[in-house]
Amino acid sequence: MFDADSVTITVLVENQVDMLLPDQASPAGADDHCVSRYGLIEHFDPKRVPPQAENGISFLVEAVRGRHTLRVLFDVGLTGTVLEHNMRALGVDPATIDHVVISHGHPDHFGGIHRFLGLAGRRIPVATHADAELPRYAVMADGRTSPVYNAAFGFGEVERSGGVPVLTRDSLDLGWGVHTTGEIPRTVAFEAGAAPGFTPGDPGLYQVSAQGRLRRDDVMDEMGLVVDVRDVGLVILTGCAHAGVINTIAQARAVCGPKPVRAVMGGFHLGFPTTPAENVGLTSAALAELEVATVMPMHCSGLRTHARLAHDLSAHYVQPSVGTVLHFGL
Repeated sequence: MFDADSVTITVLVENQVDMLLPDQASPAGADDHCVSRYGLIEHFDPKRVPPQAENGISFLVEAVRGRHTLRVLFDVGLTGTVLEHNMRALGVDPATIDHVVISHGHPDHFGGIHRFLGLAGRRIPVATHADAELPRYAVMADGRTSPVYNAAFGFGEVERSGGVPVLTRDSLDLGWGVHTTGEIPRTVAFEAGAAPGFTPGDPGLYQVSAQGRLRRDDVMDEMGLVVDVRDVGLVILTGCAHAGVINTIAQARAVCGPKPVRAVMGGFHLGFPTTPAENVGLTSAALAELEVATVMPMHCSGLRTHARLAHDLSAHYVQPSVGTVLHFGL
């Protein structure tokens, strides 16, 4: 199995922009990593266009081995408008992307796909779980319903926009140490949680199965991305971590082997209103036990999570922002 010499990860879409964040060396004190920002000088430069934030997530992953570079877009934000704007602001050419991976079929992760495929100008593989297009509904406590809110992610529509749907429940090797996790087993007790009773019509998220049955949407289609960097360890990306960030790390190590976890970043799903508050502390303790060297909670992680991890893992915590660039490897 190949690995990468190095990987550079650029935050293209995230919930916040912060031009006051400084560049920093590795929060773990190693010499294989740095964090650079789209900061004050860039924001005040009239020759530049400042990036925008939205409630979504997207990463550009550039894995290098020798003279070869693999470019993967992991998730595409909520809207194509912000993704296009930020790619232009950050100097990312859509035509250079080799592969798109969509973590799961929620709009804040697939929403920019059609705009991106139009900008790319050629057919590009789009990897996701085979169940990601199954119809989803949201029922609010006040009775409002959002019908089929993932309709724009029909695989036929993706193909007509220029994508080549690659549908799998298993891990997919994209090259140079980059892998999707495939379906993520939910074995960590506090992340699996006790399944609430299912009564159709109650507030919550629903999905219609391939067999036509209405069920609670447990987002079993979610996948992460993992990059195996030589002499560094695993760099793990999550979309929302509906399966749990600790479960995602376990699955990444099942795919690539029990290697050190150099970094984990993305949505940790700890800010969701129904997620038990105690899960924040349990997650912090588990990340410390796993000796994760760099931790960057994003998107749906929630304010409590940022405050707790910045305190408990102060030497390892990185605050996210659009335009943040992380480099791992020599």
